[in-house]
Amino acid sequence: MERKEKILHAIEIALGVLGAGLVIAILVLKITKHEMLYLTYPLVGVVIAFLIVDECARAQKRKRLRAEAEAEQTEAEPKPEADAMPKDAFEFDKEEP
Repeated sequence: MERKEKILHAIEIALGVLGAGLVIAILVLKITKHEMLYLTYPLVGVVIAFLIVDECARAQKRKRLRAEAEAEQTEAEPKPEADAMPKDAFEFDKEEP
């Protein structure tokens, strides 16, 4: 994991905990029959922020995995020498009478 991915993952966890706390507070206020509307707007904001950070973290991970796959692919392919002749250069069709 890169540093940016770790930071985004930590932000995701913090927003998830904050959202869970707001949901629990809303449920407690609903059970005690208090007004809870003022907590719904921050909850919606936290959920939207969580989704944005989650997508950014996934984009970073996809970018890193793509770069690693390209690096492995270039390492796996042997580079042909410039002086080497192709293997099928001296193969001729055999004629059978």
